[in-house]
Amino acid sequence: MRIVVAFMHAAETARAQGTEQRAGLERMRDSLAQQSDSTALLAREQQLIARARLHRDSTLLHVELGFMAHWLGEITGVTRHYDDAASEFEWASELAPEWPYPWYGLGLAELSLGEHQVIALENLRQVLGQDYLSKAARALARATRADPTFALAVIDLAHTAMRQRVGARLDVARDALREAAATAAGSVPALQLARGRVERESGEGDSALAAFQRYLTVGGDSGVGLFEIARSHFYLRRTPEAIATYYAAADRPLSPDARALFRADLAWITTPAELAAFDSLDAGGAGRRWLERFWARRDADDGRRPGDRIAEHYRRYFYALRHYHLVSRHRHYDITERFRSEQDELDDRGVIYLRHGEPDRRATYSSPAVEPNESWQYLGGGASLVFHFVARDDVDDFKLVESLADAYGARVAITAAASGNASLTAGLFESRSAMDPLYQRLGGPGSYANRGSELARARSRGREAIHVGTTTDNYALRFARPLAPAVRDLVVGGRDGGATLLVPFALAGSALTAERRGESVVYPLAIRLAARGENGDVVVRDTVRAFGAPRSLDAREQLNGLATLDLPPGRYHVRMVVSQPNADAGSVIALDSLVVPALGTGAFALSDVLVGRRGEGVSWLAGADTIPLSATMTYPEGSSLEVYYEIHGIQTGERYRSRIEIARDGRGGFLGLFGGRRIPVSLAFEGAADGVPTRVRQTVNLGSLDPGKYRLSVSVENVSGDARHARPVSLTVTGKAP
Repeated sequence: MRIVVAFMHAAETARAQGTEQRAGLERMRDSLAQQSDSTALLAREQQLIARARLHRDSTLLHVELGFMAHWLGEITGVTRHYDDAASEFEWASELAPEWPYPWYGLGLAELSLGEHQVIALENLRQVLGQDYLSKAARALARATRADPTFALAVIDLAHTAMRQRVGARLDVARDALREAAATAAGSVPALQLARGRVERESGEGDSALAAFQRYLTVGGDSGVGLFEIARSHFYLRRTPEAIATYYAAADRPLSPDARALFRADLAWITTPAELAAFDSLDAGGAGRRWLERFWARRDADDGRRPGDRIAEHYRRYFYALRHYHLVSRHRHYDITERFRSEQDELDDRGVIYLRHGEPDRRATYSSPAVEPNESWQYLGGGASLVFHFVARDDVDDFKLVESLADAYGARVAITAAASGNASLTAGLFESRSAMDPLYQRLGGPGSYANRGSELARARSRGREAIHVGTTTDNYALRFARPLAPAVRDLVVGGRDGGATLLVPFALAGSALTAERRGESVVYPLAIRLAARGENGDVVVRDTVRAFGAPRSLDAREQLNGLATLDLPPGRYHVRMVVSQPNADAGSVIALDSLVVPALGTGAFALSDVLVGRRGEGVSWLAGADTIPLSATMTYPEGSSLEVYYEIHGIQTGERYRSRIEIARDGRGGFLGLFGGRRIPVSLAFEGAADGVPTRVRQTVNLGSLDPGKYRLSVSVENVSGDARHARPVSLTVTGKAP
């Protein structure tokens, strides 16, 4: 393909760069971008060099040579071409300092040179302000001063400043963008987009919103603009506005740019299957529904309120950008660094932070023999995850490693494991002794025979932590003081042929904090039931209740309550949250693999069995009946129990047979529908359906059952005997009530 080259004589360089010259240069750059044959480009470069020897003061010719050399560097990867480009652009800037293009080209060349340098050396240069990224920022800033309407330079200046995230350089970019926005360049959507991002990164959230609104006004991509507005609202902690705008951005056909923004943010925490599902969405407006379900699932699984997880995600994101961002896109790994992140924005601390949030403990160890290192520990759910990070070649790039010993490098780690010598790594492991007794043993003095196996165990734990940490995410509710309620989950018929989940709960009086309201004692409780179906749908119910009592409960007394949730048939993961809002006390209870049967479809079905003792626990209203319920299923010997269940799918007048049995748990258990062996308590009867559903209520006396654990079983069959169901329930018999 022919390369388009604009050319003018030295006499024309004295005046500011004109529109025709800019258009010619852009045509040349577009033409270069389509070239991949380095041989042809090198030949053309030699022709231009020969011409330049005759016209040494032609600014435009040096600019053209600079862009050609830069493109040769891009397609060959040879650093020398970037050096040549920088030299040509520097020459052009001396000839015509009032032109923006020489400074712009110089900035591009310095950026490319910086990407090909040794990271450690670049970090040292950055401290002195002599790194290539800093020089690129200065050159691009000079281009914008030469001509504030030159949008390309100011946009690339913004990108450079965002890569560095250094306050002084962000200020330079922000001021240049503001100045350019007041000129004709302000009508360029890409400039307003860059301005909004730099304003937000500089801490100017409201100014960022104004820039993104302007981006939409001048014709910017609506999906991109609304997404960035949503991000800015999240940055400003305006959660309702942020969530509404986020879903509004997705409630439309997404352009490739808008889809890429959503995808990049999701990729921080999604599983591969979830990301593939997002990628498979059609180009229409299906994004909103998918995203709503995605975030609702995470709220439900963590026991959070709707909208909590997405707000926390963006809080973590902006925190990670401030504290864990990468300066260089080129990361170098050794054999101890097994995890390979596919992004180039955050180091591995940022990856873990975005998925799991603030760690419960952090630890570091400083020694001339040890690379910069950090360890993070997460506690919760009775488990502990410990992550180790080491910055080997770049003090700003912490990477996950399997073992803390890897902070010494692979050679020392292998030697320590083989020799059993504690002196090599003792101080490092001792600094983590509060995280795990294993590190305390490894940090102890002397050598011992099983040190190698202990190091192998530590490495195995580290490997598992990396797997869990980089494939899962959470925002689990945490409370300073657990309430640990006893709960049961029961499913009965609901409204309009559906089903209702009943969750009776009991709280120990010693765990609760009472509030005085006049002469009364009140126990305020917040209760949340969140159910996530296998199809991704989520049902949530929040209630706040104040339980009154004539006096404070003592340690032997319980506060009993009941939470309910209407659900369609299916399998659910349920989280119940019971908390005292003003006491930082509460618990999250997981009721996983809960099956809600199809009770209202006309098919023969049996509800769960409700068991209670009148005057104790809580009551549930079934039709005109009040049914007692127990969360603990513990009763004194000799008690009379109320047993309730529902038969669905039989017509009024149709007959059924039922049996209720109680047997010692572990001694035969449930003996089948109508087993012939003798058991301690057995009640069989036949009846006729009296409605839809048929509600069965029986009183069962525990009689002379000895204290211990028992299984109460209910079985039902229709009169023809072709349909049968059974439900077992565990209960405990205690000594006689005082």
